[in-house]
Amino acid sequence: MILNYKRELLSSLLLALAIVIAGCDGTGGTSALPETGPEAVTKQFYDYIAEAKLKGGASPAKEAYKLIDSASANLNIHQFLEIIKRYPPGFMVDVGKAEINGAQAMVAINYKIPSSFGDAYTVKGALPLNVDQNTHTWKIDFTGDSYGMKKDEFMAIKSESSH
Repeated sequence: MILNYKRELLSSLLLALAIVIAGCDGTGGTSALPETGPEAVTKQFYDYIAEAKLKGGASPAKEAYKLIDSASANLNIHQFLEIIKRYPPGFMVDVGKAEINGAQAMVAINYKIPSSFGDAYTVKGALPLNVDQNTHTWKIDFTGDSYGMKKDEFMAIKSESSH
């Protein structure tokens, strides 16, 4: 009788534990990654910049600025506007696939640059993004200094390599 009770109790505890483990994703009940993926954020960012270059005005550029991690880039809106003002007219970016590593992503991008020899040539690159823990959204590392790492992580690696 006691043995059967212990078996039932043990099986009930194991069942409850299995249910808890299956329902837990390790993030306190929220999904680990933002709903909008890094590719969509990158596309929206460059669409805003292209619109600003095509139509003029600062409104789309200000929307693009909201998608960058301005704190880690140490850029204010005026500095950002000055940078994108130098982009050529008709500036367009093709957004490729993202490689996601935890809260960091690298999105493949291609853009064309005019050539003095006639046709434009394609430049292939990558744009780093990080998940902003406060807003739970992907933010673009516009300066690219950290390549997907937070600035303090990058500086720690940099200082270790100089020893």
